[in-house]
Amino acid sequence: MAGVARRIAEAEAALATLDEAAARASNSLIERDSAILRLIYTFEAVWKACQHLLAEHEGVEVGSPNATIRAARRLGWLSDEDAEAAMRIARDRNLAVHMYRGQIGEEIADRLAGHAAVLRRWLDTLPEQAAGDT
Repeated sequence: MAGVARRIAEAEAALATLDEAAARASNSLIERDSAILRLIYTFEAVWKACQHLLAEHEGVEVGSPNATIRAARRLGWLSDEDAEAAMRIARDRNLAVHMYRGQIGEEIADRLAGHAAVLRRWLDTLPEQAAGDT
């Protein structure tokens, strides 16, 4: 259980930094890119916390973000809408490496607040699932 609690705490800390960035009205390209980096590592922390919880408490082994999202949806940890939104976050994470191409960074930045809200809802379900098995 200590591993799951640690993963959840790391994800909470990451999400706090994303929330801070998403709340700022930024005109700076550097600040925008920093906020997108926060999205990337927050998504990573949340899906890995979920992956860890799935393995430890459900015996479900998943190896990718999309497989983790699908498993969380099957177990009711994510609604259909939030599972679809989490898949969009995964796509934005993958697109972020191409921000040198035109509008990609701006488009991802426009979705930051919505992405942060989805990650919050997903992360909020994880301690409930961990507590339910103890």
